[in-house]
Amino acid sequence: MVKQTKYIPKFLLFEVITPHRHRKDALREFRELESLVRTYGGETVVRDIQHRIKPHPATYIGRGKIEKIKDIIQKTEIDIIVVNDIVNSGQIFRLEKSFWEIKKSIVVWDRVDLILKVFERHASSTEAKLQIELARIKHLGPRIYGTGKTLLSRQAGGIGTRGIGETNIEIMKRHLRRREKYIRNKLKKVTRFRKSTIKRRQNYGYKTIALVGYTNAGKTSLFNKLTRKNKRAKNSLFTTLDSVVGEVKGGDFPRKVLVSDTIGFIENLPPFLLDSFRSTLLESINADLLLQIVDVSEDDFEKKIQIVNEILAGLSSQARKKVLVFNKEDLISDRKKKFIKTQFNSNCHFLISVESGYNFGQLRQKLLELIKD
Repeated sequence: MVKQTKYIPKFLLFEVITPHRHRKDALREFRELESLVRTYGGETVVRDIQHRIKPHPATYIGRGKIEKIKDIIQKTEIDIIVVNDIVNSGQIFRLEKSFWEIKKSIVVWDRVDLILKVFERHASSTEAKLQIELARIKHLGPRIYGTGKTLLSRQAGGIGTRGIGETNIEIMKRHLRRREKYIRNKLKKVTRFRKSTIKRRQNYGYKTIALVGYTNAGKTSLFNKLTRKNKRAKNSLFTTLDSVVGEVKGGDFPRKVLVSDTIGFIENLPPFLLDSFRSTLLESINADLLLQIVDVSEDDFEKKIQIVNEILAGLSSQARKKVLVFNKEDLISDRKKKFIKTQFNSNCHFLISVESGYNFGQLRQKLLELIKD
């Protein structure tokens, strides 16, 4: 029996760089986009950049660039094009339509589309799946049902009549509104349950710690170390989508201490996406202590600290205390260690390695001091 090889979709990544955007930032985001593609299970074949004053209002990119991409599709058999931006549905549809003559099955996504596709692959609980569907409705609308390539996209009828396409799109919009209302009601029940659980822990005198940080910083690995659990941890983005709570094991804690691991953050998350996952993020918002996990082996770790801080501010986190935990100490140079000690000397921070156990005992002792109040 011949073993079938797994199909790996080929991606073209594209970005428009305006005069106000630094090329260095665009390249950093491109690397992150490539990581999302790998997590999805795809292969980045082409990376392309266009310098424009602003995106084209109809197709996001200009006609000349569209023709160039057509040639690339023919030569490299691209399956999926991802625009590294949040693009409106009309632009996505017209851009995708312009490639149909070359390849009818071509798909065009924006950055949020790709993130949601990755989410779908990692979602296991009913709550996570509902949150993803809610985010998809807010972002995609009728595009969820392929309006670009079905009867819904065609307009029919003449003067004094309603077009078939118009009728079906309106029907679909009503369906989406009903579905969104249903999901929000379900998530409200989950939120009420989570809030009552948090309140009950407070009444029992439990202390809570939340692990937050950029996706793939090592939050789940630290969670396992603190709780002696064996939660799945992978070197990929958004492995954790659900909030998981465990009891901190070991040490001389005077009372029960609970730690939660939840969804990681990423740059340029639209507000509706965070809103969709608000019930999951309640553990982080209401914790007594936040441990912000940072992958210190990355060159842009300071930028990612800033991004996480901005997201936490937007979520109105109630945590009274926060500790910066610089993970992967075993992967950085002595020079970088010295820089961290100097740069963050005035802040509450720890340099650790979950993998080797470096400084883990000292971190546990610090947690004990911080939660005594």
